[in-house]
Amino acid sequence: MWSNGIFLIFFTLSLLLGQSCCETDTLLQGQYLKDGQELVSAFNIFKLKFFNLENSSNWYLGIWYNNFYLSGNKKYGDIQDKAVWIANRNNPILGRSGSLTVDSLGRLRILRGASSLLEISSTETTGNTTLKLLDSGNLQLQEMDSDGSMRQILWQSFDYPTDTLLPGMKLGFNVKNGKRWELTSWLGDTLPASGSLVFGMDANITNRLTILWRGNMYWASGLWFKGGFSLEVLNEYGFLFSFISTESEHYFMYSDDHKFAGTFFPAIMIDQQGILHIYRLDRERLHTSLLYGLFARWYSFRETVSAFSSNGFILNETGGRFSSADCHAICMQNSSCIAYASTNLDGTGCEIWNIDPTDKKSSSQQIYVKPRARKGGNLASCCGITIPNYTCDLVKICIRITQMLPSQLCSLTNKFTTFCVFLIQRLPTLRVGSTIDQEMLLPSSDANKLGEGGFGPVYKGSLIDGEEVAIKRLSLASGQGLVEFKNEAMLIAKLQHTNLVQLLGCCIEKDEKMLVYEYMPNKSLDYFLFDPLRKNILDWTLRFRIMEGIIQGLLYLHKYSRLKVIHRDIKASNILLDEDMNPKISDFGMARIFGAQESRANTKRVAGTFGYMSPEYFREGLFSAKSDVFSFGVLMLEIICGRKNNSFHHDSEGPLNLIVHVWSLFKENRVHEVIDPSLGDSAVENPQVLRCVQVALLCVQQNAEDRPSMLEVVSMIYGDGNNALSLPNEPAFYDGPRRSSPEMEVEPPELENVSANRVTITVMEAR
Repeated sequence: MWSNGIFLIFFTLSLLLGQSCCETDTLLQGQYLKDGQELVSAFNIFKLKFFNLENSSNWYLGIWYNNFYLSGNKKYGDIQDKAVWIANRNNPILGRSGSLTVDSLGRLRILRGASSLLEISSTETTGNTTLKLLDSGNLQLQEMDSDGSMRQILWQSFDYPTDTLLPGMKLGFNVKNGKRWELTSWLGDTLPASGSLVFGMDANITNRLTILWRGNMYWASGLWFKGGFSLEVLNEYGFLFSFISTESEHYFMYSDDHKFAGTFFPAIMIDQQGILHIYRLDRERLHTSLLYGLFARWYSFRETVSAFSSNGFILNETGGRFSSADCHAICMQNSSCIAYASTNLDGTGCEIWNIDPTDKKSSSQQIYVKPRARKGGNLASCCGITIPNYTCDLVKICIRITQMLPSQLCSLTNKFTTFCVFLIQRLPTLRVGSTIDQEMLLPSSDANKLGEGGFGPVYKGSLIDGEEVAIKRLSLASGQGLVEFKNEAMLIAKLQHTNLVQLLGCCIEKDEKMLVYEYMPNKSLDYFLFDPLRKNILDWTLRFRIMEGIIQGLLYLHKYSRLKVIHRDIKASNILLDEDMNPKISDFGMARIFGAQESRANTKRVAGTFGYMSPEYFREGLFSAKSDVFSFGVLMLEIICGRKNNSFHHDSEGPLNLIVHVWSLFKENRVHEVIDPSLGDSAVENPQVLRCVQVALLCVQQNAEDRPSMLEVVSMIYGDGNNALSLPNEPAFYDGPRRSSPEMEVEPPELENVSANRVTITVMEAR
């Protein structure tokens, strides 16, 4: 009986002192948190637990989002179920798990067996001490009063960030004691030890954030001004940053927009590749809502590696002291480097070659190949493309939206297989080789100049793998602002269709802006259609196929895309042709996103190309999907007739334009007279040609309500004699600019020169 009593006493003590209560947010003084046990915050948002990583015998203590899973990329260390804070990142428990306790002196310690491995908090106190995990993700060691209220915070995890910034954490420093709050990347994919990249406040310019690689700056946020950063990505999507400056402290911190409170949980994380992820956790859908990556290229380094070995290695370091960022930096700095790879499974180590390493690649090793310069010119990689005599000591920002894009993040070797939008900003402290004066770009690149559009020249460039691209440089006189430029890029990023031109990237350097599109070797439709010799290539079968492709592209924009988009500038020069003469709609500079329930909108700023604008848009600023239908009708007539709408001489007797001319002959049953003679006699009697003329006239009717939708156009052009078309009403009769409303701003018409991969930008009005 006495022995049973002793057993009960020891059993009770073990419950009190040796166990942590399940589903509690508090570890009391003298209690132990062991492997398999967790502290869980009051509303189940965060948890604290011991863990180990794949292929590792090292154990760590970390804070995690509870019941959240981030869909990520294993290339950057599986983000799924990832710790947001690690207590012992540089002091792992080797071989076995440990325990966490608050000892009798109020110190927070990690134990390995019975011995102390790491003293997290060394402050001693005689008072009652408690460890508590808050719903903010902050782990606090609190000294408590006898009534259970908190007297003071002895230590907190928010003062010791690892690689992830949560709302309420600081990025900055304490002036008096020199304490810095900053994020430090992991050393490897599965190695949480401190890496070579640090994200924090600039020590010299306190109103901006920077990323440093081993003390050298290669990325900056832009200056904090009037409550925001010049880099807008840090101001968007509910991230409310604030800048606090006192006599003792200077720091940034952010909170979540109140309208998302309790629904979305944001975090900012820097990884070992130099990518800054900005993501949200959606409590209901359990996936990442959006992800931004800021991918910087290293050009300023400390190490110089010049030794060579007979097997083609410049360097072969397996000890784990180099991160992937270090390896990349050494390769980029050494002119003999061709490729590099991490040697260890955890992403550390460095192997660099000065010969082609492709025959050495195994299934477990990812090799990064450096872009090669071509003979006869000084080539530099800019946004993953090469432009003659142009050096880019720039920072690259890759914007990625997880619902639409492949799993890969942007990297030097992605060859744009993922869809990347780049914003680039010069950092004066970074240099590689010699930079080129902007004014020297045009004369030095004439050989690669494809043409000149209304908003600047177009160049031919190439990706790392040799794929050709079209690079449109917007001139300073184009009037294109940063907001409109960015909005167009973001809009096209959300549109994916075989009959829409693909935007590969965009670059911004000071006042210069460039758009990078897939290269269209056959230029644009106007290049063939309005040339007396080249138009002969366009037989009726090809012209009809081109019209089909344009219809499918517009139908996608109006009805089947994720966004309802009105293009507002459909014309021959904005229809690009690939190597197989397939049409692709380009130039979304004036595109407008419509809500699901919107059918039309109004603008006081009318911009476009005369001859293609619908009467209601030109005269009143009203536009809708029927405005695009009108423009397409004009384009159909041009394709059938082989001449421009505004190619007529305006005299008292002749027609005002092509629309009027075709309408007049249609009423007299003389449509065959307007068909392009280069199509031959067979086209004159072709019922499909005659049917397309009538469909085009239905599209250019005066009243928008009378025009068919693009879905109806599809059924019309594929009809036969048994499916009679309705007779068109009178079309819009206008010629050139008319007197507009005094409240209306009408921009001058764009010059209708033949284009070469031209992508114009005018106005972008996002909703």
